[in-house]
Amino acid sequence: MTRSLSYIIDKSKKRSLTKERWILKERIGFIGLGIMGQKMARNLLRHQPINVYNRTKERATMLIQQGATWYDSPSSLAQASHIVFIMVTDDQALRDVILGDQGVLAGIQPGTLVVDHSTVSPQVTKELAEQVRQSGGSWADAPVTGGDIGADQATLTIMVGGDARDFQRVEPYLQQMGKRILHVGAVGQGQTLKLVSNMVSALNLMAAAEGLQFGLHQGLDLKDMETVMSFGSAQSYELSKVLDRLKHDDFTPGFSVANRLKDLRLAIEMAQQNQFSADLGRCALPLYQKHAERGSMNLDESSYVKRWND
Repeated sequence: MTRSLSYIIDKSKKRSLTKERWILKERIGFIGLGIMGQKMARNLLRHQPINVYNRTKERATMLIQQGATWYDSPSSLAQASHIVFIMVTDDQALRDVILGDQGVLAGIQPGTLVVDHSTVSPQVTKELAEQVRQSGGSWADAPVTGGDIGADQATLTIMVGGDARDFQRVEPYLQQMGKRILHVGAVGQGQTLKLVSNMVSALNLMAAAEGLQFGLHQGLDLKDMETVMSFGSAQSYELSKVLDRLKHDDFTPGFSVANRLKDLRLAIEMAQQNQFSADLGRCALPLYQKHAERGSMNLDESSYVKRWND
């Protein structure tokens, strides 16, 4: 891949570039076009050409029709991209994308920045970041929060772990996908903050679901509970979500039980590795696991409210 970036050819000129010119000089790749990734990639495509890859090409059809360039493997995409964004499901999927026979490392070029939006283990993040560094690239973990609606409307909150220079380089692109962009420390700190946030979110959701079902069990009207709880001290984003899903009996996945369970496990593992008790999280995990095992894996996370009806 020919390197035409001014910051590589002449570092002294980098600071004179406007954000607009900077963006035009980068070639962008996006790997992982699931519920979140497809929408995030679409928002990038609105501002500049992008390269795309997904295990199943069908998910890329809309983006290709809108002008994205398809690549048959992570390695070929990495070879043609200056910045590679990734959004996959878990640790193993990320390892496969980076380390597989046709993974990113097989095609990475000197100066390539890998930006991982997946929610994965901070330990795995640091391991993969080091292998990318040894291959001449750099890494920023940039998990997101805001759900599929935030991905669709480009209002995500994005927490970035990585070198300050890499953050400055990627920030203009992150602004195309999110509303609040934070540099939270070194590589791995983005994932750490995301897991802490997701554990709090999971506990809020489970508390809201249990409270609503407790009220229904006691004969309370759902509308009355909504009026009181939505404007009182019980109010939360998760309460609003559970209420809406329960009222419409719609548990089509926006954020699935499988993903919520995965993130909760990662948070508890991180706590254990760092000798933090996380008592509520450890109590919640087996309850959510039991819900998942009752055939709810592919439903929305808010389906936990149906656990008492099983």
